[in-house]
Amino acid sequence: MKNSIILLIIVISLTSCQSNLLDKEFNCENSTNFTELKEYKDFLKNFTIDLPKDWKTSLYYNDYSSEIQSADTAKQLTKAYLLNIAWNQGELKLDETFANSINDSLRINDHLKVTKNGFGKFKNKPSYFNLSVGQDSGYPYQYLQVFIKTNVDEYITLTSKIYGKDDVDKRLCESIELFEGIQFLE
Repeated sequence: MKNSIILLIIVISLTSCQSNLLDKEFNCENSTNFTELKEYKDFLKNFTIDLPKDWKTSLYYNDYSSEIQSADTAKQLTKAYLLNIAWNQGELKLDETFANSINDSLRINDHLKVTKNGFGKFKNKPSYFNLSVGQDSGYPYQYLQVFIKTNVDEYITLTSKIYGKDDVDKRLCESIELFEGIQFLE
């Protein structure tokens, strides 16, 4: 009986660590009280996510992807952040080759430097994340990408662009908190 309880505690601990990978990587401990959230469902009905009701939110789709873009356009660019949540059809193999390819693409095509990355679980699904820094239109910015394998030939990408130098960690954690509200529809 004692061994069973210890095993149960270990399993619960490991499971809770896996589903909060981004919180732990980015030391996001305080939650933001977003008021008046609205649930959005992508056009192809693969996920829902709650986003602030007063943000500008757009939905796009084609035969192979469906995405939601959202930002607080009432704030200056350097005080807000831009979110993109996209379902994609295609096989995704989350391994070092994939990570190197993504990181090389960011470095070569976008002139970004990856500062943090890793593999783990996001909402109990296999995932890979990276955070990179660079310049865009004269502004410093940080770019968070999360790739989540949801099925054999389907995956979701979560991205956040955070411009400026003020409250970057706070805005990064707010992005992560909103991302954690995603619900995968199956």
